[in-house]
Amino acid sequence: MAAQPNLDGMKLDLEVTIDRPAADVFAYVADVRNVPEWQHSAVAAEWLQPGSRFRERRSFLGRTADVELEVTTCEPDRRFDVRSVTGPVRFVIRHSFEPVGGGTLVRLEAEAKVGRVLRFAAAMAQHEAERHLRADLARLKQILERRDEESPSDRPPRPAGQ
Repeated sequence: MAAQPNLDGMKLDLEVTIDRPAADVFAYVADVRNVPEWQHSAVAAEWLQPGSRFRERRSFLGRTADVELEVTTCEPDRRFDVRSVTGPVRFVIRHSFEPVGGGTLVRLEAEAKVGRVLRFAAAMAQHEAERHLRADLARLKQILERRDEESPSDRPPRPAGQ
């Protein structure tokens, strides 16, 4: 078996179906203040410019980093895409929300460029990123479906930017 060559980047495509309307799922995901609740590596998140720019503090592979992100697409109940503008790794994450039955199919596409220094660890980083993103989507599903079970009269998640 030959050694795998060093990678310049990674790409992941994941999906989950959540038993909540697309409007509720979109509103929760697009409000970055919710990120630490459902994403394992997120320590904190705050809007810098509501609806367009935000900052996250993340812990990944034993390191903590602040990352500033820009919202590149925001189509209510359909798309929420972001890209990093600062931080150790440049990445793009695209979220799409598609009504299916009474629920929502969430698709997450992530792409990251890896610099020369980290290239040797790209395969390990991709494996870890995929594992964390799968767990994050499972946590998102659990949180949103649990909210529905607790009380159907609960107000929906906060809209983005509020």
